[in-house]
Amino acid sequence: MRCQSFVSLMMLAAVGAGCGADQAEQRPPALDTPAAAGGRAVSVPEGAARQVYTIDAEGSEVYWLISKAGLMARFGHNHVISAESFTGTVEVDPGDPAASRFELEIPVADLVIDDPALRSRFGEEFASVPSEEDKDGTRQNMLGENLLQADMYPVVRVRGGGPRATDAGDMLPVEIEILGESFDFDVPGEIAFGDGDLVASGEFALDHADLGLTPFSALGGALQVGPTIEFSYRIRAVQAE
Repeated sequence: MRCQSFVSLMMLAAVGAGCGADQAEQRPPALDTPAAAGGRAVSVPEGAARQVYTIDAEGSEVYWLISKAGLMARFGHNHVISAESFTGTVEVDPGDPAASRFELEIPVADLVIDDPALRSRFGEEFASVPSEEDKDGTRQNMLGENLLQADMYPVVRVRGGGPRATDAGDMLPVEIEILGESFDFDVPGEIAFGDGDLVASGEFALDHADLGLTPFSALGGALQVGPTIEFSYRIRAVQAE
């Protein structure tokens, strides 16, 4: 029986950490990367040869917010979980943009809980300061046998294809592999090409149930993680030599 808390891109995976985050009052500013600064939202550059890009984790940002819930929610914290150590590639097909592919691998043991600099970028709901003991407890719950089962499933994989135009805007087909199972979604995504790099960015929300997971709960449900996970990603990839 599996329980848990992403991602999500990417997600998505560590969402069931001890207690989490109500919806943020504001979104943090975009990363200042070459493609973000000078790129433009396009499908794929016409006439270009098929190109391979390597994901630049240091120039990327992937995080999700989880919310506290339950009758004793006031005793918990909203949380920001971030993926700061991950690898992956993007393969762009200029002849058929939808046939472009990407793959991302996130080691769950390297997920960061409540990075102070990231947490400070949100509003009042994130004004509290979790102690190191709080963070350690959240990490143990997140990686333990009832949630991410890090010893058995050390990574979360996110695979997908190029953008597809829909009535709701460009969407990226995404497959999330977590706890030995795969789940398919279409998530909002914008691709910006720069000089030798690209940036994919978007925001979306999933419920734990969408991933076949059950959020963390304690004290008979009086303190628990809320059902919704809010994902935000801005992933930079650099063209391979």
